[in-house]
Parts: sequence; C-alpha cells; structure tokens
Amino acid sequence: MGSNNLQSSNEDIGSPQCSSNFHLSSSDYFSPSNSHSQTKNQLHRASDLLMAFSVCTNANRSRITELADAAMDKLTKAALDGDPLWKPQEDHEKTYLTLMDIMKMVEVGEPHSSLLDLEIGNININTNTKPDSFKQQEQQHNHLQTEISRHVGYVRMEPARIVGFFMDLEQWSAAFSNIVSRAAILQVWSSMGSAENYHGTMQVMTAEFQIPTPLVPTRESYFVRYCKQLAPQTWGVVDVSLEHLFPYPSVGFRRKPSGCLIQSIPNGFSKVMWSEHVEVDNRFVHKIFEPLMNSGLAFGAKRWVSSLIRHCIWQATLLMLTTTPTPKGVLISQAGRYSVLKLAERMTRSFYSNVSTSKDSLWMKIPISGAEDIRVMTRNGKDDPGKPPCTSVIFSTSVHIPTTPRQVFHFLRHEKSRNKWDILSYGLCITELDYIINGDDPRNRVSVIQVNSAPRRVEIFYLQESFFDTTGSYIVYAPIDVFAMSAVFHGGNPDNVAILPSGFAVLPDKPNMNGEEYETDGSILTVALNIIDHSITERIPYESMDSMHKIMDETVASIKEAFTIQQF
Repeated sequence: MGSNNLQSSNEDIGSPQCSSNFHLSSSDYFSPSNSHSQTKNQLHRASDLLMAFSVCTNANRSRITELADAAMDKLTKAALDGDPLWKPQEDHEKTYLTLMDIMKMVEVGEPHSSLLDLEIGNININTNTKPDSFKQQEQQHNHLQTEISRHVGYVRMEPARIVGFFMDLEQWSAAFSNIVSRAAILQVWSSMGSAENYHGTMQVMTAEFQIPTPLVPTRESYFVRYCKQLAPQTWGVVDVSLEHLFPYPSVGFRRKPSGCLIQSIPNGFSKVMWSEHVEVDNRFVHKIFEPLMNSGLAFGAKRWVSSLIRHCIWQATLLMLTTTPTPKGVLISQAGRYSVLKLAERMTRSFYSNVSTSKDSLWMKIPISGAEDIRVMTRNGKDDPGKPPCTSVIFSTSVHIPTTPRQVFHFLRHEKSRNKWDILSYGLCITELDYIINGDDPRNRVSVIQVNSAPRRVEIFYLQESFFDTTGSYIVYAPIDVFAMSAVFHGGNPDNVAILPSGFAVLPDKPNMNGEEYETDGSILTVALNIIDHSITERIPYESMDSMHKIMDETVASIKEAFTIQQF
C-alpha cells in the first residue's frame, strides 16, 4: 500500500517500431518543447494541490472524513439501484448535505462557510463574497455535463484481493492501465488492524484518466478514496472529488461519488457493482469522439468493470503458467511463457502511455497541410534498460473506419493480414510461431510473429498482444531482437529486454444501447507508431515530420482499402 509520501504510477516507457531508422538533416526544425511553452509556464496542478493539502491537513481531515462517509452511502444506493444504466444530464443534479451532516459540523465548531464547501460535487458560494478564483471556477462549472452509468460484472477472485487492487497504487495503476494514465497518493489515513485489512482506509489521491488517443484530453481529478467493509464478504470502495475544498481556477472534471461494491458469491466469484457519476467539460473533445462520449461508454462503468475483469483473467493466466506443464512440441518453455507474458504486459502498458495526453506527454502537431490530426512527441531511452538507449519518436492519430470494431480487430490482429498494412512487411511471409491464450477467448492472446523474405531468411520477430472487448480492443506489437527473444523464451528476465511498442486501439464510433450491450456499425481507430530517428537531437527535422506524415497516411489508407475491396 502507498505510504504518506508522494507516489507516482506513471511509467515513461518506450514506444513503437524500432526497425525503421531515419537519417535525415535539415535547417528547418520543430521542437516539442516550443509547442508546450505555455504548459511549462503554468504551475503543475497536482503540485499546487499537494502544497495546499500539506498546509492544512489536520484542519481538513474531519471534513474529508464526513465527505467520504456521505459518498459511501451514495455509492451503496447507486450501485444497488437497477436503473439507470446510463444517463447523461445537461442540468446539474444537486445533492446537499443532510440535516444530520449539518448538525455534526455545528457540534464540532466548523465555520458556516464550510457547510457550502461540503456540498458534494457542487459549488454554491455566497454571491456577495465570491473571490476571483470562485468566479472563475463557477464559470467553468457552467460548461460541465453530468454523466451517470452503472454496470455489474462477475470476477473469478475473492473480494479481499480485488480490494487490494484498489488500495495499492501500483496494483490499481496496473489493473486499469488503459484508463489511468498518471496517479499519485498524497496522503493515507488508515484504521488498519491486521495486515492488508483496508477497512476504514482513506487515501487522498490525484489521477488522470484517458481513452487511447492523443486527440482527447485526459480527465484530471483530485479525490479521496475510501474503503469500507459493509458486511461479511462485502466491500465498498468509493472516490469523490476534493476540488471544492481547495478552489482552483480551472476544474474541467469532478468525480462525484463513484466506485464499486464487491460481494462474494459461490464458486470463488465476486459480484462487482460499479457506479460512475461525474461532471465533465467535453468542449475540447475531438469531433469524431463526441458520439462515443455522449454514449457513456468512453469513461463509463462498463469500461471500468471490463478492465478489472481482464486484469483478473491475466492474473489467473500467470498463475496457471506457473503450475501447468507446457505441452510438448511448443517453442516456448514453461518458465519462458511466464516471462513472455510479463514482457507483453510491460509492452502494452507502454503503449497506453504512448497514446496518453497526460501532462507527461508533450504532443505537438505536425505543421504540414493534411496532417492536422497527427500528433508527435519524442522519448529518450537513455539509462532505461526497458528501452533502446536512443531517442525514439512516437506519432499517432485517430481516424474513422466505416466497419465494425470486430472486423477491424480481426483484420489487424491476424498475422495473415499484416503484409496488407505494415509497410515493413509488404510482400513478405508472416507466421505465428507460438502463442499464449489469455483466458478462454482465443482472440485474447500473446503471439510471437516471424517475418520472412525467403523460406530461411528471417527479417524480424514481433511480440504481439491482442484482446477484444466491446468497450475497446487493442493490438500492440514490438520488434524484438532475436537474442533477447531466445533468452525470454527460456525464462530470462523480461525487464532487461528493450522494446518500443506500436499498435492500434479500436473503439466503437457511435455505440447504441441494446439491452445491456452496445451495438455499432463503425469504428474509431487510433494508430500509434514509433521509430528511432538518429537525426533528432533536441528538435525534430522537417524531413522527419514529412516522412512520419507519409507513413501514417499510407498505413491508414491501406487499412481502409482492405475493407473497401474486402481483401481480408
């Protein structure tokens, strides 16, 4: 579990396709740092909040405790209420403190202004005494929309272990790595008795939440997380924003009481009842993502539950690999299969980091006509054993594909289709040498792919992970050195393998609710490619920008063409 010190979950791991090198030079350069000069000149919001919180921790602890208790009550009611599964709201739902809450505060001598501060998720300040920061915050609040969603899922894991995923920062960031781009614990208050009993634990946290694209801003929140055992084998974990305790000029996202109830059911399963209730400013969302946002699927309860289920399946697969003998005749040893799966996890988490718009991702636009939606940034792998010791360039975009996510996923995942979209594989023979299925669905697998230009001439090996889900599917791959691959196959340490992952995220474009399932006829495809460019020092040459534009255009055009002429 996190300590009282600032802890960050962000991994600044590498990026994609290291088999294509550029050796370009030009007198015209573009610098990612220049395009973010305003960002550098602003104070980091998390640092501001940490400073404010550290100054007045004791004075605010009782107020935060009251807020957490009220939030847990609201979560319990919302999670157990069968309706609505999804409800967007233009008008803000106002939820005030009860008379009992007010009486408690009067008894402990809280100033009357605190009563208004503690209104859950809303600001209602006396108009005669509003400071400028409150006026700016209220103006921002006028643009907030309310999103409410609820989903129930079943996980083959006991409740106490699932609770551990939420209350340990590293495990939470791993379980929801496709949603949580950055996170830190600022303060922990605990009433823990026995080891790993999180009943009564509160954590003051800051986090950014993402969907896989550089075209949609992250949702940043400062909140308290509260864990409580509600009954034998039944736990509740709730988050609620704290921004109203520390007024901040620009608040575009508030996490009203949100989280899950986890209840033990027979046969080793847990029932997870998730309720998500937020207020958000979606004015800066790219237009192709607006229908997805309005559907409630992008950041809704179903996506959180699906990510939890997938992580629990992955944990079960790891355990199985350590206890089940490897069948004869396969390429990878038993110890190697565990190492390959761990390497694939690091690769996929690095991909999520690559497409994030968090504060650590300094994206810039390519200043070329027709490349307006392509973003680019650099990463340096020096002194990082998980990345090549050089500068890599990530370039990414999101486009609409008029084909179902299921078809797009199948085309991009299957090795037989690779030479139809991968520039480096045109005309070559692609073979899946071995694979590890993650769970019961054969589409969810980690594959070792070999590319041959002739029967006995291997050009490159790829490690690839793919998994399908209606809330979002992924195909992530990275070229692997043959010697590193051989070592991992025999159980070598996967942390010492340098990888730069590329890949795809496939999201539904305009999902419509049909019962409890979403249906859609089109897809939003995010492409993220990574190359090593030795011509880059501090800035990216224009020629490199132009090459990245052409590579991205050709890759996207090849994918669209495949569905136009039905060649997959």
